[in-house]
Amino acid sequence: MPPFRDWLARVLADGESVQESPPVLHPAERPAVTADLRAAFDRHALDVAGPPVAFDAGAAVGAAVVLARACWQLVGGDPEPLDVGTPPATAAAHLSADVTLRFLAVVQRRARTRAADGEPAAALDRLLRAWPLSGVLADLDGEPTTPPDFDGHAGLQLLYAERLVATGRAGWVPRDGPARARAERAFADRGRPLPEDRARD
Repeated sequence: MPPFRDWLARVLADGESVQESPPVLHPAERPAVTADLRAAFDRHALDVAGPPVAFDAGAAVGAAVVLARACWQLVGGDPEPLDVGTPPATAAAHLSADVTLRFLAVVQRRARTRAADGEPAAALDRLLRAWPLSGVLADLDGEPTTPPDFDGHAGLQLLYAERLVATGRAGWVPRDGPARARAERAFADRGRPLPEDRARD
């Protein structure tokens, strides 16, 4: 496989993953890869309203490694753990991971087509449910396993709501609080009713 940094550059620029061998992030590459992810994060964060969100290097790098592994598994590579290594607990972690995890929805759809009940589809489902800012883009019924309040960050709640409008997954509608209100507003602004999941009542 080419250097991890080269693989990442192509993903970030063109949304394409080209791999000839298992992805490996060598320690010597880590500072440059972190810097590239920081630059991509800074561009990504420009579209997020509200207070500035800090960059979480651990979440960003961990998510990039997860994406690389998931892409490799999709073409028949040996399964490896799909774990970001950082809990989805802060606004910084959610947005930093989203720099690359937002591409994972495409991988998940292809994995489901190839093996509906097996790995890596099941592992991808679990991961995306844990990271709802990225997971809301995926083809997933049910609901996220991490509440989509993003540590109270209004801008991330709004970004989530805008993505939710595009997918319309009832189970992913926030249950209450400001995140729910922002989802209601996003649907209303587009003249659409808020989807309701009766199984949650």
